[in-house]
Amino acid sequence: MQTIRHLLCPVDLSEPAGQSLRYAAALSSLLGSDLTILYVRSGQADARKSPGTSLEGFARGIVGVDSSIRLLERQGEAVSEILNTSSAVAADLIVMGTHGRTGLQRLLLGSVSERVIRRSHAPVLVVPFGMMKATEDSLRLATVACAVDLSEPSRRAVDYAASIAASAGARLLLVHALEWSEETDTLPNAGKSSLPSSEDDAIARMNELLTEDMRVRCNPELVVGYGRAADELQRVVHERAVDLVVLGVRRRTLIDRVVFGSTTQGLIRHGACTVLTVNTLESAQRR
Repeated sequence: MQTIRHLLCPVDLSEPAGQSLRYAAALSSLLGSDLTILYVRSGQADARKSPGTSLEGFARGIVGVDSSIRLLERQGEAVSEILNTSSAVAADLIVMGTHGRTGLQRLLLGSVSERVIRRSHAPVLVVPFGMMKATEDSLRLATVACAVDLSEPSRRAVDYAASIAASAGARLLLVHALEWSEETDTLPNAGKSSLPSSEDDAIARMNELLTEDMRVRCNPELVVGYGRAADELQRVVHERAVDLVVLGVRRRTLIDRVVFGSTTQGLIRHGACTVLTVNTLESAQRR
């Protein structure tokens, strides 16, 4: 399973950033990871932060500061500095927040978070606004769901999902959807060797993504549904009270369809759960 040793949490010293920092600190404690808090200063003052607020004062007020937490300040363009810092500190995970409740058009599209997800080789975990507000610094991770397309690159997403589930003592669900054709009353991919042609076939292929260590530590459950993948994932999230969804993404078109599609928009907008996107490009696997 993927070892998560170092988390990077970019902040802009705003209230929503404080909430994502609470989540990052709680997750870091759960995983036994180090945490770097990054503040990128641009040429203009950030209107969201309180006058006179420093990164150290902000961090101390939210999570305190100890030897496992490192504070960094950079000057420049936010996305570039976040990505450069992620590489420099060898971050295994970037944790970022959102600034509203009105869907991805305002939450992510065109924003720093959206651009980081598109360009980062490190996985990016998005914390919906308000996720940590009611519970302060507590972190509920009872159920982790990983959506898989059963390709070989899916293994990296499963590795991250299993690692987090094992550390949290959470239930791990692997979710795959078989799209059913009402016109022919068959699975569209029936007879194609590259995709599962039945529920049994899908389960067999999902099992191939699991290691023995994952089976022992996570006791995973394999969930196969019928219909659009986005709809099936949404159903599982709500019916199983999922706390974290892990999505593997391989190319920009897939990110456009999945990460910025209706499923993730609904999950983040309603604060249903956090969403972790894992870049499964071959270049990312060689990090």
